[in-house]
Amino acid sequence: MLGDGGMTSCTPEFHGDPGDGAVSFMHTFAAKHGCGVREIPQGSIVRLRFPYLSGPRNPLTQCLRRFGVRGQSRAEKHLPDEPFSRSFWIGCVSGLVDTDGHVRERRHPKGTVHGSVEYATVSPLLARQVADTLLRLGVTSRHRAIERRSEEAHWVNGYRIKGRRPLNGLEVSRATALVRLADLLRLRIGYKATSLAGVAHAVGHVAPARSDMHGYDESVALDRVASIESAGRKRVFSFAVGPASLFIVNGLVTGAA
Repeated sequence: MLGDGGMTSCTPEFHGDPGDGAVSFMHTFAAKHGCGVREIPQGSIVRLRFPYLSGPRNPLTQCLRRFGVRGQSRAEKHLPDEPFSRSFWIGCVSGLVDTDGHVRERRHPKGTVHGSVEYATVSPLLARQVADTLLRLGVTSRHRAIERRSEEAHWVNGYRIKGRRPLNGLEVSRATALVRLADLLRLRIGYKATSLAGVAHAVGHVAPARSDMHGYDESVALDRVASIESAGRKRVFSFAVGPASLFIVNGLVTGAA
């Protein structure tokens, strides 16, 4: 719903291609929550509305409200601030790539295959949260803001998008990160899943970069530094550890200068 879902009207909505797996999933999801499905064709896509089958409360609306995502506009969409499981976040990222993502394969004139998984949203907070979620899963990404000065349509991630709001794009393009991402995601849209598997297979032979930590160990958890504050001048103690100057304290890898 954070991808192609509308959550500001009295009845939740979802927009998608009736020929792909996301719309089929939403049908099943609505039935599970006791909601009806009203289909409204709009060109090449279909607009799904989810009114409750009976009674005054819509359980899908209640579900969205429970996790704090009810009523979010496009520019305000964000992930719930909840301690969900690792499998939940994998499913969440999979859903966002299914709806607002694109898998791209590029071939160099010499025949070398490169690839990327790209995701775009007008919500800067959602983009940062997805980037941080990927990082915790051991996948590095690049974030860039795309300014739009007019109402003219722009092609982003294979989609034609209109509007003045800046787009926030994420790109996973390192070979090691792509292989890891392909192993994590569970895409429901067939052609995207097939493209991702093909890209991962094509770049699977590339060795991890030795200068950076791009080949992650499963036992290492990564997160982004949230803030740095001065603690003032205090007396400290240190000791030397060689040859890498790294040691483990309370399960965390740290080092001495």
